[in-house]
Amino acid sequence: MFEPKKFLRIVIGVALSVLLGTTAMIFVYALPNDRVVRNVRAGLELYEREGNYPSWALGEHSRLDNFTDAIFLLEVTHPIDGVINSAMLNPRYGLTSDEKPVDALIQALRGDTTGLAEINYPRYWHGALLILKPLLIATQVNHVRMIVAYADFILFVTALLMFQKILGTRIAVAFAAAVMTLNLVSVSMSFQFSAVYAVTLSALIVMLKKNRRLFDDALYEYFFAAVGILVAFTDLLTYPIFSVGLPLTTWYLLNRRALLEKTSAHVLKSMVGLLTAWGVGYFGMWSGKWLVAQLLTGRDVLSDALGQVMSYLQISDALTAAGWQITTADALQRIVAVGGHGPIRIFLFAAIILLTVALIRYRREISVSPRKILPYLLPAMLPFVWVALASGHSHIHAFFVYRGLAVTVFALTCAAMEILSSAQKKQPPII
Repeated sequence: MFEPKKFLRIVIGVALSVLLGTTAMIFVYALPNDRVVRNVRAGLELYEREGNYPSWALGEHSRLDNFTDAIFLLEVTHPIDGVINSAMLNPRYGLTSDEKPVDALIQALRGDTTGLAEINYPRYWHGALLILKPLLIATQVNHVRMIVAYADFILFVTALLMFQKILGTRIAVAFAAAVMTLNLVSVSMSFQFSAVYAVTLSALIVMLKKNRRLFDDALYEYFFAAVGILVAFTDLLTYPIFSVGLPLTTWYLLNRRALLEKTSAHVLKSMVGLLTAWGVGYFGMWSGKWLVAQLLTGRDVLSDALGQVMSYLQISDALTAAGWQITTADALQRIVAVGGHGPIRIFLFAAIILLTVALIRYRREISVSPRKILPYLLPAMLPFVWVALASGHSHIHAFFVYRGLAVTVFALTCAAMEILSSAQKKQPPII
């Protein structure tokens, strides 16, 4: 894993991040929301036309999450009754906690709160509001969506060019396939989906630019913990495994020459250490919100959050009675079905086929050491482990959880590229 001293420092870092996150959310809620209300109201036509779950193409993979985006907008336009309470409880108007937030948004911003209740949503940080609210002070919500889309595209192009320059064209192609698996169009059109994407690609850009310092100075555990903290702060449990799977694979790609001097056990142990550091950052920061919200508001946030987490691990009796499948196998099948729908299956199955063909075709010409391939298989398995652990949440929200499969696409494609590269080095020269 990693040294106890590093673990202690990460825990201290998480505690400081909780304090910083609390301060940041209080700052956000202290900002006036008069202009925010006007700018969201000016773009209401967009949500009136699209509804809660619009799709720009057939299939769940193209579905947008206006449901959650409307929750964000209801929160930033909600009247502030005590900055600290609002920052910790994240109140909004709604019909019920799970019923058509877009409809509630339209009704509330038209000045009609009849039939609407105040709903609190304290189990997440809602850190995306730190970016969203200042943008909504400056311009209309439909313009903010375009700004987010432009930013997502710039991050992709920047990371792609850096992958090509530092790791070569083949790895750049593997990265592009992973991003296409996410369905970048849907990601860029939803605030909800953009959080994990933006944090992850920003982390990859930092790794590609500063790898030597991070690796030589043994700073990667802290870096992965920081990524976990940022994802927990900004995301509402969409596809967080993407934020550790791609950096983990990239860490190995950037340092595989140095790591070849180590044993397979050492390399895998190092990767598990990085994964653990991310997990401490992610779950520590997430649960920190429950604790600080309860301390500052006196509400029983902790029990509510823990109850909700348990519902993520298995489907509730009510949903079971309604006909939902509850086994891990069903959840995995549903995730793969969404990921394998339409053009997305090209990237998912192409990665598997490419790896299989490479293994069969070059089985005699090359002798790839297992330790060169095993480090790719660990991140490739992570999306399936996540679905197995959170089968209830994954089954219900397969239309965005499936994006974790982008990690599998990237890792397996890189493994295939490793085999092909080794095969070509062993080919006799052309005379």
